[in-house]
Amino acid sequence: MVQYRIPDLLSCLHACIKATNADNDILQAGLVEVIDQCHLTDHYKKDLKRAEIPHLAIRAFPGSDLKHLRICVEYLIAAFLLDRLTDKPATAAQAQEWADIYKQYFRKTLQENKGPARINQYLTKKCDIYPQAFSKTFERTKGPAEIIKYLTSHMSNTIKDPYWSCLVENNILLADGMAKEAVDRENPGTEMDLETYIKVRRDTIGARQLFDLGRWIHELNITPEILTHPDIVRLEEQFIDLISLANVSHCPDLYSYKKEYLAKDANHNYLTIALRDPTADLHENDLQGAINYTYDKFCRVLADLEHQKKVLPRFRKSEEAKVDKYLWLMMNVVIGTIQWSLECERYGHFVDADGPNQGDVVFNL
Repeated sequence: MVQYRIPDLLSCLHACIKATNADNDILQAGLVEVIDQCHLTDHYKKDLKRAEIPHLAIRAFPGSDLKHLRICVEYLIAAFLLDRLTDKPATAAQAQEWADIYKQYFRKTLQENKGPARINQYLTKKCDIYPQAFSKTFERTKGPAEIIKYLTSHMSNTIKDPYWSCLVENNILLADGMAKEAVDRENPGTEMDLETYIKVRRDTIGARQLFDLGRWIHELNITPEILTHPDIVRLEEQFIDLISLANVSHCPDLYSYKKEYLAKDANHNYLTIALRDPTADLHENDLQGAINYTYDKFCRVLADLEHQKKVLPRFRKSEEAKVDKYLWLMMNVVIGTIQWSLECERYGHFVDADGPNQGDVVFNL
C-alpha cells in the first residue's frame, strides 16, 4: 500500500471543524427512522444513512433553526436519490427516465406554488417530537419516485418565490447534468480535459441549489438583474469550483477519491482527469502529484475569487448588504461541505472535531 496526503483545505479558508449542536442528533435520528420505514432497497437505505444528510445541512447553513434545516434535509434527500438513481449501474436510458421524472415533479410545483408559505404544523412544536414529525412526512410513500414527488410538493408549500422558481430551474439543470453524465459513462472513449470537466460539473454538483436554499433561509430577495450580473455569476462559479475541487455529494473529488477508487468508480474525478490531461504535466501513476495539483488549483481559484470580490462593481445601496451576505453564505456552503466531507461516514476520513490538524487527511491505497 502507498500512503497519500490531502493538504488542509480548511486552513486556506481560515476555518476549522467545530462540534455540532444537538440539532444534528435530532435530525439524524428522525432521518434514520424515516429511512427504515421507506420502501427502498437495503442498498439505498445504507447509502442514505452513511451520507449523514442532516450533518451536511447543519454544516452548510450554520445557525439555521430546525424549521429551515428540516426543509433543507428534505431537499437533500430528493437530490441524493436522483444522484443514486442515475449513477451506476443505471444505463443512460434509465438515468434519463429518472431525470425526466425528477424534472416533471419539480415543474409541476410551479403551477401549485401560488399560495402563501405554509410551515408544517409539526415544525412549530417542541424538538423532542421531531423524529415523529419526520416520520409523518413519508407515511404514504412507496418508493423513490413517490418520495421525490411528495418532497417536491411539500417543499413548494414552504419555499415560495422568488426562491422556489430558482430552485426548480437549477434542479432541472441538475437532472439534465446527471443524465448527461450517464451518457458519458457509456461512452468512455470521449476524453475530457480539466477545463471542460470543471465547466460540466458546475451543473451536476448540486451547489447552486444550496445557494438557493441559503437565500431562502436568510430572506435575501436579490433582484434578477444582480443575480444574472456577469460578475456575480462569475463569483458563483468560483464558489462552485471550490466545492467541486474539494467535495460535494454529487461530484466527489479530493476527499472521496479513496471511496471512488476502491469502488472502481473514479473515472469522473478531477484527480483521474489530471493524470490524463497533458496540461497538468503529471506522470500517469503520480496520484500524490494529482492531489497536489488539485490542491494548487483550489488555492488559485480561491485567490481569484478574493480578487473578484474586491473589484466587484458597486450596486444600489439597498442591494449592497444583500450581495455581501450572499457572498458570506456561499462561503459558508463551501466550508460546510468540506467539514461534512471530513466528518461523515460516507468518505471514511472521520476527522475528530477536537483533534489537531483537522484538514490534513492521510489515506492508504
